[in-house]
Amino acid sequence: MVATPLGPTGIVHVHSTWSHDGRDTLEDIRAFARQRGIAFVGLTDHAEDFDAETFGRFAAECRRVSGDGIELIPGLEYRFAGFSGLHLLALGLRRWIAPETPGDFAAVAPAAAGFTIMAHPILPRYQLPDNVAATIDAIEVWNAAYNTRFLPDPRALRLLERVRRQRPEVVGIAGLDQHDARNDRETRVYLLDRSATDHLAELKAGRFVNGGRTMRFASRNAFGASRLGALTVLRAGLDLVNRVHEAAGLALRKRS
Repeated sequence: MVATPLGPTGIVHVHSTWSHDGRDTLEDIRAFARQRGIAFVGLTDHAEDFDAETFGRFAAECRRVSGDGIELIPGLEYRFAGFSGLHLLALGLRRWIAPETPGDFAAVAPAAAGFTIMAHPILPRYQLPDNVAATIDAIEVWNAAYNTRFLPDPRALRLLERVRRQRPEVVGIAGLDQHDARNDRETRVYLLDRSATDHLAELKAGRFVNGGRTMRFASRNAFGASRLGALTVLRAGLDLVNRVHEAAGLALRKRS
């Protein structure tokens, strides 16, 4: 049974104009959050667009723009040569880090960040290096950009189950992967504690519920075997519909 969320609503995996492909300023993101009753935003701008000095300015701007019930949490998204699709998120970064390998990230990110996430497992084909699996706080089991706003990713949920067999503290989280606030794909995290002020600590402790357009589910032990099986069937149907639409669109473009 999913606990009823009582506390602040948040979004994670959000990009701003500090990323080369982000459309929204930090002020835009704050306005987006206010319009939708969002109390905290986990920013994850692209690390390759930063150096130590740039990150310092970014973190200061996040503090400046935060306030009056809205927190913009500075964080970065890291990618690594030779590890196609493996992107790791560090939220609540307290200092600049520049890991060059997943192993480097596993060594330095836990002490430098408040919360770490494996992003969109579909891209690295659900492969997670052992050293990262041994240190990561969360797996993004619903990436609204790659999995759509309608359903989470059952294969990511199975990856989470495998990791949790060794480390039951690891949580599953829903991320927006937002680059443009004009397209709100609607995934949210809902904290359970009404009085919570340390948002990342609540996420790390698993005291939250994931939500989207079609469902809500807990951060741990979210799906039993039967429910996960049903989700797998629904996901396959949705993916088939999406492929048909994409093929039809491609055919129309070729004719025009």
